[in-house]
Amino acid sequence: MLADEKKSAINLLKASLEVKNNLDETCILHQALSLIADKWTLLVLMALMQGTKRNSELQKQIAGISPKMLTQTLKTLMGYGMIDRTVYPEVPPRVEYFLTPFGESLAQPLEALLNWSVTWEKHVVRLFAEKKQSGD
Repeated sequence: MLADEKKSAINLLKASLEVKNNLDETCILHQALSLIADKWTLLVLMALMQGTKRNSELQKQIAGISPKMLTQTLKTLMGYGMIDRTVYPEVPPRVEYFLTPFGESLAQPLEALLNWSVTWEKHVVRLFAEKKQSGD
């Protein structure tokens, strides 16, 4: 991104935030972030951006998530209407999870987060290692 484009993006964000002086629970950004801003939710959404997946595929792809946390996250996202599932009448039952149009609407913000992560990879990796070492 060019310097002028960065300044323009920052100015647009500042202008958007000027109408909202308090970032409290009445703020729509606060409310939106409360829905998606945790580690597992974002990773599940990112994985499902790649396409429909079964529980076992998500479990393998998202290192470190426990089966209980994955199930809880999937149920929460279904409750928000961001994902849905198809249950196939087979033995054993086959269940596939996929994004709804509401969930798919997060593609652009998640792409921006991914691009930011890649652009600042060295910095992010260093900070993550420091955070992990300090026990946070």
